[in-house]
Amino acid sequence: MALQFGIWSPVCGGWLRVVNHEANLSTQDLLKLAVQADELGYDFYYIPEHYLNAVHGPNYNVADAWITAAFASLNTKNIKIVAAVQPGFKLPAVVAKLSVIQNQLSNGRFALSGIAGWWKLEVESYGDIWLPHVERYARLEEYIDVIKGLWTVEDFNYVGKYYNLTGGILTDKPTPTPPIFIAGESDRAIDLAARQGDYLFINADEPEKTAALVQKVKRLASDRYQRQIKVAMSAFAIVREHTAQAEARLEAIYRSADEQQIKYFQEQIDPNVVAHNKLDISQTIEANLGLSAQLVGDRYTIIQRLKEYEAVGVDLIVLKFESMLEDTIRFHKLVISEYAQQNSLIAL
Repeated sequence: MALQFGIWSPVCGGWLRVVNHEANLSTQDLLKLAVQADELGYDFYYIPEHYLNAVHGPNYNVADAWITAAFASLNTKNIKIVAAVQPGFKLPAVVAKLSVIQNQLSNGRFALSGIAGWWKLEVESYGDIWLPHVERYARLEEYIDVIKGLWTVEDFNYVGKYYNLTGGILTDKPTPTPPIFIAGESDRAIDLAARQGDYLFINADEPEKTAALVQKVKRLASDRYQRQIKVAMSAFAIVREHTAQAEARLEAIYRSADEQQIKYFQEQIDPNVVAHNKLDISQTIEANLGLSAQLVGDRYTIIQRLKEYEAVGVDLIVLKFESMLEDTIRFHKLVISEYAQQNSLIAL
């Protein structure tokens, strides 16, 4: 199956930690991006859940993931809408019910992404309790268990360390059952994804390192749990007609790095979060290390890189750009259209 492409919704505004960054985007802007991505033929629209701004700091505004998902569901036709959730901000039974509503609004195009969280300030600012890394994933595991149980079982009962339900009722079951993304790269995240997820969602890295993660989760899902799983990867891209133009743009981005803000987030990130152990400016200038994918260049350079990720088993790449509205169109025109055409010729 050919590589699929998604768009990362910039609920925290521009995704680069730079001086004079792009102004915070409104829900209307995020909706416009969803509609545009749908019309172009992107496969997924991924909406992260944050209550403090995880890119530019807590003094900046952030849009709501689930309100954005509802608007996107109502105003698109084909693109799959993925809404993220962090345990502690919403009870799992509430999310199970909200997911049914989102699934109805989108006519079965909804997917759920489970995130254990990494930002202590955000967690405590909204009344949750900060847990060690292992316990955050243990809670997320129970969280997903409860959601999937309510989606599929009548009078659902559950006894866990973090959640207990007796005769849990969800009268409307989601049809089809929404796919579940599990974000993370630790052993605990990989095992949870292999057992309960449809996608492991990882941050960008070199193809060789990505290959090891892909092989690990797919083999674990198959051998231990007799399941199949896909891998999604976030990535930041800069495409221009000529590679020199793209590289010049990247250098300009590095020159405008907000080093004070980058240092702040380097101090805020839990060191136990595996994916964020890369702490130099060239990687953390982008909130999810997306520049590590090295999707910078002309269309042929980027297509070759995409083929490398496809070859190691990545199924979906969720893209971020400097200017989301403009570059979503540019990337589709220069890269995705050519990539699809090449795949069609191979199939023939």
